[in-house]
Amino acid sequence: MQTANFTACLAVRDVPETLDFYESLGFTVGRESVAQDHPIHLIFNGDAMAFMIQPADSVREFIPQTAAELGASGFFYLNAPDFDAAVARIRDKVEVLKEASDGGFRMLYFRDPNGYAMALSAPAA
Repeated sequence: MQTANFTACLAVRDVPETLDFYESLGFTVGRESVAQDHPIHLIFNGDAMAFMIQPADSVREFIPQTAAELGASGFFYLNAPDFDAAVARIRDKVEVLKEASDGGFRMLYFRDPNGYAMALSAPAA
């Protein structure tokens, strides 16, 4: 498994729904928890881990000082080397928030079942 220097762990309302959603978009999901004491599931973009998910109540149990609600500041970007194919694969399955081209990148922003703003991203041609 290839890991990144920075990986987000998102608090989610419903693990199976979230895993099903990302799997329907073509990502590989870990149906089994990778942790022994609390549920953490991995989402892969190709061979690389994209991010992790964990039930919101489990997050609060694990680190009680964390916010009671779901949340993160910013957007989450998923590398899509074949941008056009990735967009075609998910467009009809997501709520598209915005399409943009900025800073030499193409992006398609969409909302996941937990309300997070995600983006497919690739260098502009």
